[in-house]
Amino acid sequence: MSKQTSKKICFIASHFPQGGAERQITELIKGLIERGYQITLICYQSNVIFFREIKELNIELILNNNKPSKSTFIKWIKNVMFLRNALKKGSFDVLHTYLFFNGLILRLFAPYKYKNSIVYSIRNSYESAPKFFMFFDKLLNNKSVNIYNSKKSFREIYPNPTPNILKNNKVIYNGFNQDIFSNSKEQNNEIITLGMVGRIAKQKNHIQVLRVLNKMKCNLIKPLKIYLIGDSFDERENIDNFIKANSLEKYIVLLDAQNNIEDYYSIFDIFVLSSLYEGCPNVLFEALLSKCLCVVSNGSNSDDFIKDNVNGLVYDGSDKMLELKLNEALDPRNKNSMDNIAYNGYKYAKKNFATSTMIKNYVNIYKQIFVLDE
Repeated sequence: MSKQTSKKICFIASHFPQGGAERQITELIKGLIERGYQITLICYQSNVIFFREIKELNIELILNNNKPSKSTFIKWIKNVMFLRNALKKGSFDVLHTYLFFNGLILRLFAPYKYKNSIVYSIRNSYESAPKFFMFFDKLLNNKSVNIYNSKKSFREIYPNPTPNILKNNKVIYNGFNQDIFSNSKEQNNEIITLGMVGRIAKQKNHIQVLRVLNKMKCNLIKPLKIYLIGDSFDERENIDNFIKANSLEKYIVLLDAQNNIEDYYSIFDIFVLSSLYEGCPNVLFEALLSKCLCVVSNGSNSDDFIKDNVNGLVYDGSDKMLELKLNEALDPRNKNSMDNIAYNGYKYAKKNFATSTMIKNYVNIYKQIFVLDE
């Protein structure tokens, strides 16, 4: 039974779609409820909530059900006013938001009474983001406690942080419900099952994996089945065209984002994360906790989470090295060593990326804000 507290935490988002950031916020909210915090979620742009469990939790939902204006500018103004009015009426101890535009709007337009009560989670790398992302995050840095989900992201904006910067800029890694992803592996010795999970976008670089596997497929000892799971973005057309041009339909299963993604991890022999850049990628740790052998690009491995041939395989981003790593992983003579590497990955994720650790770190941040307000 949770210990009741009078402290109120309000999470703020434009909307709440399927996504890694939203999954992390959902897990954080669940953990805070268990600790007795009173939770509100404001979606100031729409009433879209992907995760059904959010609506089943004991929290207050404030959703913008208004019909959007056809004018982008007027719509933006109305959304900001909706948020300000909701915050004026409410009385919250902490406002917690995430992603750049939410962080920008909240820090610019939150009522003055929340001056020292904003937590802003930076979820992505600045590496390929527009330059104004970093400009405004630095300009508004002292208006919030800023949480980065990788050391890489923090170093990108503050390569040599001063003690004053370190006071309100912290790194908190993502956390995962280990019980969900530690199901027994489903072994199928007749085929090789390879998985990729993440939105079908150029950043994720799925087409590189398909390109390399298309080259390798005729030389594999066992039949190959490739799962590509994620919502369609700017790369879907290229992926579809590549599959058709190379007659890969029988090898590939294309699926939208799945609520029961843990069931798919349980059948993957190999998980590949080929992204050009990442922060603290949810899918990597979900795969590690599912005891998948993980093959990752340097770009995906921002904080050296994976040590090559220790708890996974790392390639330099090139087709040539990816092919070498996949051949290494698929060679029957390496089965015992690959099994050990996959198990090392599981132990590493289990030890370092628990949901409870993430929640504890955020609670410590909130408590610092509570003390400042008292």
